[in-house]
Amino acid sequence: MDMIIYLAAMVLVIWAQVKVNGAYQRYRNVATRKGYRGVDVARKILNRYGLNDVQIEMASGGMLSDHYDPKTNTVRLSKDIYYNDSIASISVAAHEVGHAIQHATNYSMIALRTKILPIAMISSSLGWTVTIMGLMFSIDSLFYVGVMMLGLIALFQLITLPIELDASKRALTILNEEAIIVPDEYVDCKAMLSAAAFTYIASLISTLLQIARLFLMRNRRRN
Repeated sequence: MDMIIYLAAMVLVIWAQVKVNGAYQRYRNVATRKGYRGVDVARKILNRYGLNDVQIEMASGGMLSDHYDPKTNTVRLSKDIYYNDSIASISVAAHEVGHAIQHATNYSMIALRTKILPIAMISSSLGWTVTIMGLMFSIDSLFYVGVMMLGLIALFQLITLPIELDASKRALTILNEEAIIVPDEYVDCKAMLSAAAFTYIASLISTLLQIARLFLMRNRRRN
């Protein structure tokens, strides 16, 4: 049973990555009617919200390495997103600007995620090691400490989910209200952002499945 759960978790994560990569490959080849590039959309929205101090830079990573850096107040866009005028480009650019708006407006979930980030990072590094050691040496206290760490990772993912969904919702609303897209492009932008959001849902479910698998492994070792 635990192997089935493990495979289900892996398939879910892989499927989510395939889904978002497929959506990106599809919509990066669909040009928008108005011809705005990703960088143009980002700057237009930032200026519209009075965030002129937020910088826009090229991200140093590869495909879909786009992110907002609150430490430097910078939106970083991957090369394709920065320069292209595709549905994928403007959707991702607007999403990252959505995060900049969240920080500027003190979106409550951001503060909560920031508080637990250090603990989540430690848990991410040590959680699996501690849990497996507890299993191997049949030390219940060590096992439960490890599971608690994995639970904190799941909590962090749970808190991250509404942040990402809110950024996508803001992006779609702004793209529509600012007339950056025409009405029939709205569905494509939503499909692109929904595929990206699914990766966060899949990661959370995968973590919960893995925790369930660990309890099954523990019970099997006891029998």
